[in-house]
Amino acid sequence: MALLDPITNAPKNQKVALGVMACVIVAALGYFLLLSPKQIERDALRAQGEQVRAELTQAQALEASLRGFRAQAEALRKRLEAAQERLPTEKEMPGLYRQISDLAFQSGLAMAVFTPRTPEEKEIFFDVPITVNAEGTFHQFGNFLARMGKMPRIVNLNDWRLLGIDRPTGTIRAEVTLMTYIFRPEGAPPPKPQPGQPGAGR
Repeated sequence: MALLDPITNAPKNQKVALGVMACVIVAALGYFLLLSPKQIERDALRAQGEQVRAELTQAQALEASLRGFRAQAEALRKRLEAAQERLPTEKEMPGLYRQISDLAFQSGLAMAVFTPRTPEEKEIFFDVPITVNAEGTFHQFGNFLARMGKMPRIVNLNDWRLLGIDRPTGTIRAEVTLMTYIFRPEGAPPPKPQPGQPGAGR
């Protein structure tokens, strides 16, 4: 062919140079047209894979922490349910007042005052204070507190003051504040105070 005659008739070293240039041009075209887009795609996929692995690691860590939180929440729920079982309901309060009054009477105390006070709203519970003024011996007061501690419902000794009475029997007067609790469902109104039953006069 006339077009290729200059190449075929060229010296050997020029042919080699032309062949090398042709190979470089083909390699460059192959790199830019074929390999370079694939490398870009590979790098993008590698970055995406690293991001997915990081998200997977984060998700696994989150799942592990959530398992711990779920276990803690379940333990707290069980503790709350156990506590609720020991808390009186609003309907049970009059019976609880009578029970406390009966325990004081059975312990030999003479009650002058037994006054349930207005419930105090807390975050989860209503505190229900009960004022009790009674007379008796140290042993009788100790017996009353021991009996109260065995009640199925929670009643705590919140505050107390003992006053001596100048009598040969050695009796004392106690001004005591007992505290029980009513579970407060979310949005529940405060419980209505119930009248107590004083033990004196039995």
